[in-house]
Amino acid sequence: MVEGSSLLAGYNNMDKQQVLDLVSRQLDAGIVSKEEILWLVGERMVPAARTPVGTSLAPQEVSGRNLTHTFYTIGTIIAIVGVGILVVQNWNDIGFAGRILVTLGLALVTYVAALTARRPEQSRLADVLFVISACLAPIGIFVLLDEGGVTFSSGAQALSGLILAVIFGTAYFTSRRNVTIMLTAIFASWAYYAGIVKVFDITPYDAADTFKWATMLLGIAYVLIGYGYRLQRDAVPNFFYGFGTLEILGAGISFGGTFDIFYIALIFAAFYGSVYLKSRMMLGLGAIFLIAHIIKLTSKYFVDSIGWPVALIAIGFVIIGIGYFTVYLNKKFVSVA
Repeated sequence: MVEGSSLLAGYNNMDKQQVLDLVSRQLDAGIVSKEEILWLVGERMVPAARTPVGTSLAPQEVSGRNLTHTFYTIGTIIAIVGVGILVVQNWNDIGFAGRILVTLGLALVTYVAALTARRPEQSRLADVLFVISACLAPIGIFVLLDEGGVTFSSGAQALSGLILAVIFGTAYFTSRRNVTIMLTAIFASWAYYAGIVKVFDITPYDAADTFKWATMLLGIAYVLIGYGYRLQRDAVPNFFYGFGTLEILGAGISFGGTFDIFYIALIFAAFYGSVYLKSRMMLGLGAIFLIAHIIKLTSKYFVDSIGWPVALIAIGFVIIGIGYFTVYLNKKFVSVA
């Protein structure tokens, strides 16, 4: 709240349009939130009825909110486990209608309920309901196709993933919940991999390199999507930065051969990207995969000549250096506003 007050107070000599432009830029950058601006307006209108500037939420209120969020999370897990147990135990007894009801039916109910939960205090509940719906929907589609005698082939999976991506993408544009854009990306990725299997008539077992390249391409797409959402809340860009980096570096480290040289450039590209995008997730993953790559190269090329004891000592010092380098980058470039 103090930031919002000092922001406006420090620009008394600016005209109204300049102040509005400044506030708009600060909102886009995430430095000042809408809640802080609204609080400041209320403070100026009714000063006697407000808490002094700089007063934070009472510890009891913060604790209460955290406890509520914890219960929502626990409730989600219990609900998903309960539905799974119910389906497994009574699968042969509930019949086709019952199977559809406990899968697609519940998926539809939780989806609609999440869309209608629009009040601010219902935000976490809506996220929980969307996740439950996303877990049940693929199961329901499989049940529906199985009962209809349709094989859940790669083509059916690609179409199912695409349909669910459209459904949850629509939910994002309707509700603007961060969780829906993440679920949309997950279902779109499912459709992407299933589409590759269908179009090229291959499997991950007989065309591993193809899927590695496909995974790296998807990772690049994730990073670009995260960059597109860089002005949103941290949860969305961090999700895409994290999974994108994991897919690029995770697939790249498994190639071997001459690609090991190019892979080093990928790792340092991740370090550069973490500084440019201010992403701790990308920085941490870059450090982890750099350590993994050094261990891989050492065990492959140097162990026979220097022995494991010396190799372990060298790796230990290298890890210490990487840790120091990572902390330095985080403090110097990533964590700065």
